Amino acid sequence: MEVKILEREENEVIIVLSGVKVRFVNALRRAMIAEVPKLAIDEVNVYENNSLLYDEQLALRLALTPLKTDDLSAYSDEDQISLTLKAVSPEREGYTMVYSKELISSDPHVEPAFENIPLVKLISTEREISGMRTVARQSLSFEAIARLGRGQEHAKWQPVTVCGLKKMQNQGEGTKADKKSLLFSVEGDGSVPVDEIVIEAARIMREKCEMVVNELTSP
Repeated sequence: MEVKILEREENEVIIVLSGVKVRFVNALRRAMIAEVPKLAIDEVNVYENNSLLYDEQLALRLALTPLKTDDLSAYSDEDQISLTLKAVSPEREGYTMVYSKELISSDPHVEPAFENIPLVKLISTEREISGMRTVARQSLSFEAIARLGRGQEHAKWQPVTVCGLKKMQNQGEGTKADKKSLLFSVEGDGSVPVDEIVIEAARIMREKCEMVVNELTSP
């Protein structure tokens, strides 16, 4: 097998693979999607929410907010990380947007992968009651619990947003881009560096193959 990296960034890599079967690359792709672990919000305890979003809608947005850490191996499936947030709309008529950067993590090594993900809009509405003008404000308060999981359990634990392959067209002699080459594109959601996603998927596949070999060769 020959490997050539065409493009490489923190959250995206494009690889040309030659001398390998499609089924092998597809197995690698499936491992990235379903078996590489990541942290994601799994439970939300809502203490106050009079925004326009139902609690379930808010919980879904939080679950799909990528969380990153500098050492994923430091966490087990039993570990829990708490992320809290309290917010209120302006004192005057208008609104404020609540972003992912306002989540406060109990673990200093865990934080949203991106700071500017909008979570909810909190609106203040001016109204008149008995001849007096007042402002009705919206507020939000919750605790979210993040856990380690895998995409085979739920899509929120998938570390990739794009993971696909296609056969490359023949471009003549002297290039890797012949009819036997595959173009493999991987894009991460920011929770795990894309290099680590590929490496971890390959390691998982190797462990499975070694397990089969050990079982077949054991007396």
